[in-house]
Amino acid sequence: MLHRLTGLLTLIATLLLGGPALAQEVTQRPIGGFPHAVLYTVGDEPKPVVVILHGADGNDEAGVRFGPILARMGYAAVGLPYYSPNWGEYGPPPKFPDLPGSFIDIRVDQIAELREALRGMPGADVERFGLFGASKGAEFALIAGSRYPWIDSIVAYTPTDVVWEGWGLEMVEAEGTRSSFSFGGQPLPFVPYRGFVEGLLAGPAADLRAIHENGRADHPETAVAARIPVENYPGALLLIAGGQDAQWNSARAVRAISADRAAAGLRTETAVYPDAGHDLVGDGEVRRVERSGGTPEADAAARADAWPKVVDFMDRTLNQIRTN
Repeated sequence: MLHRLTGLLTLIATLLLGGPALAQEVTQRPIGGFPHAVLYTVGDEPKPVVVILHGADGNDEAGVRFGPILARMGYAAVGLPYYSPNWGEYGPPPKFPDLPGSFIDIRVDQIAELREALRGMPGADVERFGLFGASKGAEFALIAGSRYPWIDSIVAYTPTDVVWEGWGLEMVEAEGTRSSFSFGGQPLPFVPYRGFVEGLLAGPAADLRAIHENGRADHPETAVAARIPVENYPGALLLIAGGQDAQWNSARAVRAISADRAAAGLRTETAVYPDAGHDLVGDGEVRRVERSGGTPEADAAARADAWPKVVDFMDRTLNQIRTN
């Protein structure tokens, strides 16, 4: 155990601070049928697949950032852009105009299609399949896990336990009518917001957590219908949250998800940091992020503590499942 822990800490230090592992060449390959998706690998021997699911920011930044890191850790990392914000004349042009410009009815079942597209690609072993998501990406990951038993491992940063209303330019005149996600061509039940348009107009001053909390309070029955059935996911799950999350109440979501799975006899690993906010993915660098909550220092401390847990969890639930 001590030898394994020492090796793990060495790997983490190498990845975060630089060193021999960073010299490994990462190959980037496009994935047919998935615009702007990239498979990151080191070498062509089969490795567990880890799909990176970004949050509300959209585009490919999460994949570009974490794809090479996960590849050097020994995974076939997939950056999957699935949304590129398009607010028309009210915002900058979309980075990827061929992707959905609104976060409405995002297709969860594209994960199954992605798995088939990866089958046979150099470096990808789709029989070991994990998801790595944050915020809306965590929502995506948990929905997918509840529907596909072949997903072996999920890391969900600052998750939610329910599906939320979608958003986009067309929603300004149609609040409360569209879901964030769909499956099998049907929108999923969702919890509407309260005050989304006012929040848009308020800009950085908007209280995003209140928009979610008030919407949930307004629609208790809908919240029941929109609950993500996490007890249907039999695989390994790690949840990470901050008690001062300013986006939504991810700490409460962690408790609810853990309780639902425990009632079904399923284990959930958790890491909740009472003083931290929403920006918990990555290393311990102190950085200021709008609307995270907590403090930059608390977020940095949480990231520094959580990342080794993530590395160990992924190793146990993806790299080692072949020998267990």
